[in-house]
Amino acid sequence: MGLEITALNVRNGFPVTIYDSNPSMLQSVQSRLNAELADVPETLRQEMLDLAEAGTLENLGDCDLIIEAIVEKIEAKSALYEDFRPYMRPSMIFVTNTSTIPIEKLAAVFPLPKNFAGFHFLHPVWNRELVEMIPSSQTSEGVLQRLSDYAISLEKTALCVCDCPGFVVNRLLNPYLNEGLKLLLEGVPMETIEKAAVNFGMTWGPLRIMDEIGLDTVMNAGKVLYNAYPDRTELSPVLVYMMKRKLLGRKTGMGFYLWGDDWRKNVHNHRFEPTGFNPAIREIVFTWQKEEPKKLSLQEIGNRLAMAMADEAERILEDDVVSEQGQVDMAAVIGLAFPESKHGPLAWKAEIGK
Repeated sequence: MGLEITALNVRNGFPVTIYDSNPSMLQSVQSRLNAELADVPETLRQEMLDLAEAGTLENLGDCDLIIEAIVEKIEAKSALYEDFRPYMRPSMIFVTNTSTIPIEKLAAVFPLPKNFAGFHFLHPVWNRELVEMIPSSQTSEGVLQRLSDYAISLEKTALCVCDCPGFVVNRLLNPYLNEGLKLLLEGVPMETIEKAAVNFGMTWGPLRIMDEIGLDTVMNAGKVLYNAYPDRTELSPVLVYMMKRKLLGRKTGMGFYLWGDDWRKNVHNHRFEPTGFNPAIREIVFTWQKEEPKKLSLQEIGNRLAMAMADEAERILEDDVVSEQGQVDMAAVIGLAFPESKHGPLAWKAEIGK
């Protein structure tokens, strides 16, 4: 997601210095960024590309805002923060793009906790209006105000939420994905699950979302949420099997979907579509299927997917992660593309319950 965040910034005129511990990723950053900006006219695109440059950790010390977007593992993040310690300045703001790890845990290992916060961009970055802003108990008010102004400059809506595993958006997304995986193991075909979700009004079904995000990222986030909410989170054997075989979705050319022979050069093409479903997944699912396939209508499947999200939305309110129902519904609509016509999962659940 780091490249997508870079593209968003240069599209809005911000100069960006990019650091990656993998030298080959730094060497290819301009070509990958060029692909990410393919929709921009060539002359303007070059101006944007000129705003981005590869650098070192020491170079990052000259920046006013650092956005960390590395793997969703607290050990990796903690090690990076320690490596960056010599280059930190008291006026610098440092945010993590974590989607699930509690900010309080990360702030505890960050050298300047008052300058630290969560700032979670959503996938796909270019098309999701919402960004979650998550302070720790030590984050200063000045930092939050500057981050709020920054979000506005990126034409994003910042939702300030209380710290907890998964925050708001991933707590809503996780049950949607889990329900899709449960339906698979109940014998519902991939095509049917995805069609039901789209018929309900979602842009993508749960399987497409996992392919787009990357199954490794889904798994890492899922482990955090499983540890936090074991009563309602499952680690699907299907995901474990796919992870072991590197069927990670769009980023490897195969996941629940097949992404065609040209997947490598189209990894950053926003309009690139999969060529079909991966038949190997049917065999994987059959191995773990414990019961006769259920016969469910498209409406029943769509409602199950949405209800899983709505039930978690109620828990989010009960946990005081945000203060108002409208904030949860807004997060679902502009953060997860829940159908706007249904006004959010809580509003939808209330309406069908009448």
